[in-house]
Amino acid sequence: MSIKVGRHFEFEASHKLPNEEQYGACSNLHGHRYELDIELEGEVTNDGWVCNFSELKEIVQVNVLDKFDHGYLNDYFKIPTAENIVIYIDRVLSKELESKEFKLSRIRLYETRNCYVEIKK
Repeated sequence: MSIKVGRHFEFEASHKLPNEEQYGACSNLHGHRYELDIELEGEVTNDGWVCNFSELKEIVQVNVLDKFDHGYLNDYFKIPTAENIVIYIDRVLSKELESKEFKLSRIRLYETRNCYVEIKK
């Protein structure tokens, strides 16, 4: 039986989008408290879980949070939209999880309390 498990993360980062005509006020330097939900799917192991939550925390910490938290996203993205950020997170985490018995099933990144982007696998 396949089961989904998830973990919630938060990080602070600043950015600005390239041109005011297209992106409005977001072309000014500003910051967000991003919220990131990572969902995994797999079979329950003999240990009684799909994935140890601390293992997931470490993978996200090293590959996402340590890089972006309190950072300037324009240092990493030509156009640092939530869509481009979540695509990056998907690529990095998918690679990190290749050899695991579980797989990435969903990533949801909130840029604000009301606005998010999502990748479902």
